[in-house]
Amino acid sequence: MASLLIIVSTLLLLMNIKLMMSRKWMIEEESERLEAAMGEFVEAVEQENEALYDKLMERLQETEAKLERLSKPQQETTEPQTALHLVSKPEVEVSRREKIRQLTKQGFSTAHIAKLLDVKIGEVEVAVQIEKKRHIH
Repeated sequence: MASLLIIVSTLLLLMNIKLMMSRKWMIEEESERLEAAMGEFVEAVEQENEALYDKLMERLQETEAKLERLSKPQQETTEPQTALHLVSKPEVEVSRREKIRQLTKQGFSTAHIAKLLDVKIGEVEVAVQIEKKRHIH
């Protein structure tokens, strides 16, 4: 009778071990599947971000070009066209984005740059992020 109890308990122990091993394999398979799905999701998000970044850069360039076109006629009508004025004319003003880039390189915070250039801090943060992204690529 004792040997029968030992055999039954041994069989139950082996069945329990088999059940635990099958659960472990199921969990490993599920985690591999989830990892693959997350990898695909991250890749899709990165591609979408890249497309949005490219679109933002195009829009920014279009806006800068439009702003430059709009500001040129005003400058031409308000500035006298004398030879003396043309000789003493200062260098072309650096764009706001270029100023932000230069101040960032000098170590100024976005809040300080916004205050210096009298622009919104969000505009400075976007320009800094775009510049960082541009240098990465």
